Amino acid sequence: MLSSYISALVGTFSFLLIGTAALAKDCVGVVPAGGGHAFWNEVKRGAQQAGQELGIDIYYRGPSDERNPDDQKEILKIILQRHCKALVLAPSAPERAVEVKQFASSGVPTVYIDRDFGNSDAIAFVATDNYRAGMLAGQHMVRMLPKQGKVAVFRMQRGVQSTDDREKGFIATAKAAGLSIVLDTWVGSNIGDARGHMLERLKTIKSPIDGIFTPNESTTEAALATLETLKLAGKIKLIGFDMTAGFITALRNGTLAATVVQRPFQMGYQGVAIAVGATHGKMPAKHSIDSGAFLVTQTTLNAPEYKQDLAPFFKPSP
Repeated sequence: MLSSYISALVGTFSFLLIGTAALAKDCVGVVPAGGGHAFWNEVKRGAQQAGQELGIDIYYRGPSDERNPDDQKEILKIILQRHCKALVLAPSAPERAVEVKQFASSGVPTVYIDRDFGNSDAIAFVATDNYRAGMLAGQHMVRMLPKQGKVAVFRMQRGVQSTDDREKGFIATAKAAGLSIVLDTWVGSNIGDARGHMLERLKTIKSPIDGIFTPNESTTEAALATLETLKLAGKIKLIGFDMTAGFITALRNGTLAATVVQRPFQMGYQGVAIAVGATHGKMPAKHSIDSGAFLVTQTTLNAPEYKQDLAPFFKPSP
């Protein structure tokens, strides 16, 4: 069923008829912006599924900490040395365009996933429509809170396009409906650091707040822990981003009011499919491809239309 995405995105892959023996020697490098999060694990799973179906090797490797973008540069050097035929990359900084240009000059196509800083030689960009996803969170916050409700926005990290766009979409939607953004601050991508910043700011804020928005997995996890520490879990409406097994529990017990779920499996899967197609002259019909997102609450957690995307998070971690 998933293989239908390939033909939809890059046309009929006649090269599949060549035989997997020749293709098995090929390699696609898949490099996320960070590591350890459930989001990137799903990207890896999608990439490996596409590799298995296409009969190619997937070399998946990412930096342990997104705060040091130069780590990606070293990983890209390894991928060049391995002579991978294509690259799927979640760029950690605009400077990655330099390496992407080097890959392109060597005949190695690059597909960006999750974020795109622009001005690069990447042949396609597969990601969430992040501004719209932020709007989904904002619309739900508006439905939950009274008019003039007070909201805190704990941003992740300045300059990361994906989370920047989510924050902008949320704030614009919330303000347009009459909600007040009384706290708007960056807390960082590291969970421990983010939790410390949140505790400090929430302890010093003068007036009570009604809702909190966090734009990614690490900030949402930090917010859940912070509200638990302050004994405010379930009392302040928290809308987060992404999905983990822990978020399933938080939705069920009411400490997480809602979360916007991306489709990272599809980012990895489609990214590899497009990259492999490009190595055989099958270029994507359009540059930007929306991998999709949806908002989940306690009441929609078991909705049939979300079953495939959420199934991995209902399973216990290995």
